[in-house]
Amino acid sequence: MREVPNEVLASAFEQLLDDADKDENDIQAFLEKHTELLDTSPWLLNHRLHMNCVITKFPIGGRTADFAYLTKSSDRWTLVLVEIERANKPLFTTSSKHVGNSAVFNEALAQTTVWRDHWEQHKQEVRERLLPLLVPAPMARNRIELRRVLVIGRSTSKEFSQEQRDRIASIEEDQKIKILTYDSLLRSYRSGWGEKKCVLSPRSTGYAIKHLDGSPKLIFAYVLPEHLTVPASIEAELKAEGYQMDAWRNNQLLRFNEKWATEPTAEEAGDVHPAVLSVIRAAERARPSKGGKP
Repeated sequence: MREVPNEVLASAFEQLLDDADKDENDIQAFLEKHTELLDTSPWLLNHRLHMNCVITKFPIGGRTADFAYLTKSSDRWTLVLVEIERANKPLFTTSSKHVGNSAVFNEALAQTTVWRDHWEQHKQEVRERLLPLLVPAPMARNRIELRRVLVIGRSTSKEFSQEQRDRIASIEEDQKIKILTYDSLLRSYRSGWGEKKCVLSPRSTGYAIKHLDGSPKLIFAYVLPEHLTVPASIEAELKAEGYQMDAWRNNQLLRFNEKWATEPTAEEAGDVHPAVLSVIRAAERARPSKGGKP
């Protein structure tokens, strides 16, 4: 759900970007807690942001992508890797004779190229890491494409010249990468496009929910505790929102209304339409007993 822009939040982000003592780790921490500022629109397919989740510190090729997210269509997935750099890094040199990339811009681009090269050589390895999230199961074998996003620099002090905009467009087309400045993120947020997201972090067995900034979509309907760690504090929040987390802990998927494995209590159901409750009751009656008999 899109968020109404909060100017206090936007201004706090600008202050962080303007602070020379803060680096990309500080920016990452801020974005993890205020995910509506992280623009995930680049490269989205028609099913939008998968599970309404972003992954922080996604490992790839001995390196780490600051953020990653999945998006899918009926026949393919796209894995988007995001590199964030310091806000004070320039994209171009100050030479007036020609448009040249700055050294830090080239270095950042090279970092994302390492990801691309590793992907090309180790696709199955990356797929295995993503497998708990490649749901529903029939779609797990669909092809995966890799795309990249680089967030670097500012664009408020001076708008890019036409030559610089052309250079950015050429790099984006040639390298299949989207280049954003931090002011691009702020413009998107202030225009009403910000959406809160759930933040996941990788684990050896799958993933963990790190921040419940936004609600995950269908994650408990497809991913069991074997592959998803939920800290106690976050589990308490989910229970307060009506999720049947005890059932999920007992390896029951929450298939109904994204929250329930079984017929909800009156408090859990709230104002849910009676037809939905009727479907849940029918599913409960059809569920095999523990002895294996219907």
